[in-house]
Amino acid sequence: MSIFDEIRNWEKTEGKELFSQLTDTPDPVILDYGCGAGDYSIAAAYAFDQKCRIYAVDIKKQMLDQLNAKAEERNIRCITTAIGREDFRHDFDDETFDLVIYSDIFHGEEKVYGGLHRFTMTEEAQRTLKKGGVLAVMPFHLSNFRNREKKKCKYTYKKLTDEICAQGFEYIEKNLEGIHFEKAYSPYYQQKGGITLEDLERGKMLVFKKV
Repeated sequence: MSIFDEIRNWEKTEGKELFSQLTDTPDPVILDYGCGAGDYSIAAAYAFDQKCRIYAVDIKKQMLDQLNAKAEERNIRCITTAIGREDFRHDFDDETFDLVIYSDIFHGEEKVYGGLHRFTMTEEAQRTLKKGGVLAVMPFHLSNFRNREKKKCKYTYKKLTDEICAQGFEYIEKNLEGIHFEKAYSPYYQQKGGITLEDLERGKMLVFKKV
C-alpha cells in the first residue's frame, strides 16, 4: 500500500471522524485555507456526505491541481478551489463560514510575512466566520513563532491559545489530533521512498468558537 493509499483511507476514516467532531452544523460552509493537496477538504466532504460547501485555498496552483484531480476522480462536487493572496487576506464576505481550518499555515519564520501573518489570518477568520462558528488551528514548529514585535518567544499551545482568544475567540477543549501531510508531497521524500502514514508528524488541533 502506498502512502497515498494510506492517506485516502485516513480521509475516509480518521479524517472523516475528525471533522464530525468540529461542528454540529449538518451542512456547513467550510474554508480550508492553506489546503495543500486538500486532504482535509476531502475528509470534510466525506464527513458531511457532500452536504456542505468547501472552499479550498492555497497559494500554489500545483497543489490545487492535485486536489481538483482527486475530487474529480472521487466524484466530489462540493469543493471549490481558489488561489490565495500573498497578504493572507480572504476574498470572502463577512460571516460566510461555519468552520475555518488552518492546518500548518501558522509559521514563525521571519521570511513568511514577517512571521506575523497568523495575526492577519486570525483576524480574517474572526471576520468571515459566522457568530458561533469554529476556527480549527493545527500549529507545528512553535519554537519558531514570533510575537507582534517579531521577536522569537517560547510559544506553547497555551500561549498561542491565549493569543487567539484575545482576538475574539473562546477556546474549546477537545482531544483532537491531525496530521502534517507535507512530507507525503515533498519531492525529496518521494524520491527517497519508503514514507508511510506513521512517518508523518501528528499534532494537537486547537479548536475555538467565535464569540
